Amino acid sequence: MIKLIFVHGNIFVYDIEDWSALRKAHRIVGNIIGSTSSIPSLPLKLMPEEALLLVEKELASIWENRNTASELPDPAANLEDSLLEAQQKEYRQLRKRQLLCLIDNIVEKRRSMGDHRSKEEILNDEINKSSTVTKENMIWPIFLKDPIQSLSAISTDLISSQTTTLRLVIFKDLWQRGYYITSGEKFGGHFLVYFGDPVTYHAIFIVKCVDSETTFSPTELISFGRLGVSVRKRAVLASIKNDAFTACKSATPIQTCHEIIMDYFSPLATLLFDPHAQ
Repeated sequence: MIKLIFVHGNIFVYDIEDWSALRKAHRIVGNIIGSTSSIPSLPLKLMPEEALLLVEKELASIWENRNTASELPDPAANLEDSLLEAQQKEYRQLRKRQLLCLIDNIVEKRRSMGDHRSKEEILNDEINKSSTVTKENMIWPIFLKDPIQSLSAISTDLISSQTTTLRLVIFKDLWQRGYYITSGEKFGGHFLVYFGDPVTYHAIFIVKCVDSETTFSPTELISFGRLGVSVRKRAVLASIKNDAFTACKSATPIQTCHEIIMDYFSPLATLLFDPHAQ
């Protein structure tokens, strides 16, 4: 079972095999937030809806580190210092091997400049000048496993409070239809929807979850429709029946969802109702 780690209100995945399974087998994309200064790396951060779906489908469990920083084992507490020491030794040995190939030329040049120290002294001097590793330039590893082992299983209550029943039902409905789904915050919606993996597919829908009783002015509808057109996506307003809030954990939430796809044609917005909606 996939292990989700709850840290300060966020849900993370540290294990590279879990990340691969989420994406390839379960169409859960998340957001990679780690960095090696050049390429993205783990951990993976999940939306609350993604985590709750995985737990409901019995594909994952949620864990939390309940220890304080002072209670962490020594290897974790001194991780930075131990990494720095190991890299300093490794790079010094690497630099020594490189300089040994050049030491005769270096010594000859030093002799011409009046430096009559021994070859060993000159070699050590060159190594010390060119093999400095500090905390500012050290290389950090990419963790492929959760670095903290003292974990306790927790319920989904803390995660459920971060979303709404409306958003959760609509997310599950879209996921059950076979779509890939990511956050739509950058585009003024709740979700972005893809036909396939976002690595190779462009998002087709910006989905905004709204209560079925919500009213919109023509200007608001046109603005949302034009937003979708400007980023080459179709704007979708998604809602559920009033009595569907009690069906959040039912086996067939897909039957309770309604989507309105907005195709904008200046200066009017035409509402095209999803034929699958009831």
